[in-house]
Amino acid sequence: MISREFKAGIAVLLAAGILYWGISFLKGSDLFESGVEVYAVYDNTEGITQSENVTINGFAVGKVANVYFHPDNSGRIVVKMKITTDYPITANSIAEIRSADLLGAKEIALLLEKGAVLIENGDTLRSSVEESISESINKEVLPVKIKAEKLLASLDSTINILSGFLGGEMQSEFRTSFTNVNRSISNLGLITDELSTYMADNREALGSATQNLERLTSMLNENRDELDRVFNNLANISDTLAQSNVGAAMRSLSQTARRLDQITASVEQGEGTLGKLVANDSLYHEVNSAILSLDKLLEDIRKHPGRYVEFSIFGGRDKEAKNDE
Repeated sequence: MISREFKAGIAVLLAAGILYWGISFLKGSDLFESGVEVYAVYDNTEGITQSENVTINGFAVGKVANVYFHPDNSGRIVVKMKITTDYPITANSIAEIRSADLLGAKEIALLLEKGAVLIENGDTLRSSVEESISESINKEVLPVKIKAEKLLASLDSTINILSGFLGGEMQSEFRTSFTNVNRSISNLGLITDELSTYMADNREALGSATQNLERLTSMLNENRDELDRVFNNLANISDTLAQSNVGAAMRSLSQTARRLDQITASVEQGEGTLGKLVANDSLYHEVNSAILSLDKLLEDIRKHPGRYVEFSIFGGRDKEAKNDE
């Protein structure tokens, strides 16, 4: 017969075992569940604790079994994970600590890499830590913060400059400038009104001018081919002139002009026959008198040809008869 003390001892042992199993289960370790234990070493675990989930693509495949300092006293932290899935996990996979939700809960995500070797019990995986939400926000906000600080500094400088600018005499000049600006705006309004009135009074003339401009544009479009030919001809003429020896022609013309100047100067100075005729009045009168005498002689020959010319069919006989007589 079993004693009462023995039964009590058995009950205490069972209670202790159940208690230990319950505590282990709450910590994420199931004594009756098989799996592979692997490790990862981190410089900072970002607050990861025991019993946090180990996931692949968001699906839980294990738990964090333990977290402790590395035995080499380097300050690094070892995370022990128990993988309970049969899914093949390569030995070169990465165990990355990341945020599980916006409330700050953490998990370890296994980033699978291609490889032929699968993890075994006691392997150490490569580790990484995802950038936290606060760090991401700080990186995004930091440039805005820097720009805002620069803007505030610029505004402060601008306010100081304006304060000095608007003080004393500068304030009076600034008001005068504003008055001039207002006057200019008023004048611009008057000009706009006058222009509107003019356009209203001359609407028909402006409409006619617009129509004429449209007709001119249409005519130019209709005669575009002719205009193109004219412009091409002008271009050809320009090319011809550019290729011709215009410089030589201009030099020859210049030489001819100089020679004409020399001849004119010689005539004015009385050199040569033409110069003497122009410069010597007596020679001019003598030539003129000779021309008049010649004219009179020709007129007398025309009126009395017999005085100067003897004409006979027999010619020499008449002359001999007259000589005999």
